[in-house]
Amino acid sequence: MTAALFDTHAHLTDPKLAAEADAVIARAAAAGVGEVLTLGYDLPSSEAAGELARRFPGKVYAGVGLHPHEADTNWEALLPRLRELAADPAVAAVGELGLDFYRGWSGEARQRALLAAQLELALEVRKPVCVHSRGAETAILAPLREFAAAAAARGMATPGVMHCFGGTLEEAMPFADLGFLVSIAGPVTYPKNDQTRAVAAGLPARSLVIETDSPYLPPQGMRGKRNEPAFIVETARAVAAARGVSFEEVTALTTDNARRLVAAAVSGASRR
Repeated sequence: MTAALFDTHAHLTDPKLAAEADAVIARAAAAGVGEVLTLGYDLPSSEAAGELARRFPGKVYAGVGLHPHEADTNWEALLPRLRELAADPAVAAVGELGLDFYRGWSGEARQRALLAAQLELALEVRKPVCVHSRGAETAILAPLREFAAAAAARGMATPGVMHCFGGTLEEAMPFADLGFLVSIAGPVTYPKNDQTRAVAAGLPARSLVIETDSPYLPPQGMRGKRNEPAFIVETARAVAAARGVSFEEVTALTTDNARRLVAAAVSGASRR
């Protein structure tokens, strides 16, 4: 039996998807997508992600966190509730967290403080992180290096995943060397995006996962449409072509890696 695909980053609680989340999950299953990790980006979306994961155990996993665009808010007041959410067994990861120097919608110092607080939270609950890094691949490496070392010391098998990686293969490899998974999204299908295809081709098999970032970043054949987990099939095909392997091989290895990510959270939680 062919392995089912695993979408390691979606936003099923986004207003563009939330009202029909059940149908979206059903369409994903019909397309061969067996599991989805849905990420929060603020407190309400994080709470909703946990609720969705509890409704679909084994099919939907949750990540809870505050996106770097939230850094100029009063996020310190939200940390106690975020800690409660992160400790929930239905929650597999902390995030979406990170740094975003491309948009510049939040100050750098506040972004760094928010990142540090959430990395510390992830260590407390022994769960991996889902990392947003845009225009910040160099800046985020040092804090993630420290986090990976601390995670290993706490017996966490996988520190986390670099979501929708947009840098070069040279920039990706230090994260892979630290044990992070590196996620390839729909832009790998775009005709002019040779850089992401090079990343998909060159990553070690143990480091590769795929995602949709639904409802954003649809693959080439669906551009102009709202993205959803069912469309990850096109991303898997593009990654297979870039690596010169079969679709089935890419499905098996990316799903195995993604399951290792969520399993790390379960095993870590059991040792707290």
